[in-house]
Amino acid sequence: MARILLPTIEEPGFKGGIARYIEAIKTTFPGNVEVVEFASLPKYEEMLKLFWRRRQDYDQVWVHHVLPLGTTAMMARMLGGKPYVVFLHGLDFDLARQGFIREMLTRLILRLAKKVVTNSVALAEEVRVFVPGVEVMTVYPCVNDEMINAAQTMESMDAKSSIDDVGLRLLTVARLVERKGHLLVLEVIKEMPGVSYDIVGEGAFKGEIEARIQELGLGERVKIWSGVDNARLVEFYNEADVFVMPAIKSMKDREGFGIVYLEAGLFGLPVIANRTPGVDEAVVDGVTGLLIDGSVDQLQAAIAKLVNDVGLRQELGRQGRDRVLAEFTRLAQTAKLDGLL
Repeated sequence: MARILLPTIEEPGFKGGIARYIEAIKTTFPGNVEVVEFASLPKYEEMLKLFWRRRQDYDQVWVHHVLPLGTTAMMARMLGGKPYVVFLHGLDFDLARQGFIREMLTRLILRLAKKVVTNSVALAEEVRVFVPGVEVMTVYPCVNDEMINAAQTMESMDAKSSIDDVGLRLLTVARLVERKGHLLVLEVIKEMPGVSYDIVGEGAFKGEIEARIQELGLGERVKIWSGVDNARLVEFYNEADVFVMPAIKSMKDREGFGIVYLEAGLFGLPVIANRTPGVDEAVVDGVTGLLIDGSVDQLQAAIAKLVNDVGLRQELGRQGRDRVLAEFTRLAQTAKLDGLL
């Protein structure tokens, strides 16, 4: 099997979507994939020296940042003949096309790649339009083994059979940025006294969310929790009744898929999300959750529907859990990469 060199740019200790994606690959193919981490953006010559110095140790390069790592992988291929695979994520693709020169370079990198791997079918279609004839496949982000094991030891479904004296418990797990839709949820639940809301995450928008909570008089029903470790996160998922994250696309960012929707489904939570490309692959409308158009009215209607229909909550949650365990485990997704090795 092929030996893979996988350079990546990640801050030490950071476990964002790309880092978790890479971790899943490394865990599945420990004897084939060597991850080389750069804590900061390396210079092109530094990357080329790495590829040249290690040229006898690998057969392929796999990169997750089309610029700049894809650039040096392409240059190394031209110099040493080693093929490369580009793993493409929505925001990465958007940033790589900002400006004429970047767009042309990105098109060339993708055209010369052995394969382009996207994290959603919607993104795969964008790539095919951008570079006609390119070889593209989709490997979805997966729920990590630790969380699946934790969920399987809990009686999550039984805990959500009815609304207890706490009322309906909503949950959002996300970076605290405006586009995730926290403020929209606050506007809706101000008129729903039986609904409480836990917000798990950290980010620059925390102050604005806290201020709005106080303005609406929701301090008793809405809490923001930061610095939550994996063990506590599992408890939040298990204690909630409905997961809600009406994220939108901004000029600088987008929800390319949304692994948190699957994590919620794993714990039997019905999901409410906006109908956007990629998200509609993580959440199946009417099957694992409810997709809305991003308006206050539709969000209010979706939450009210789940408040009043216990059977629907249970059915959406059960189907979400079954779908995750059947399709979105680490082995189910990374097995698609066997053909590249």
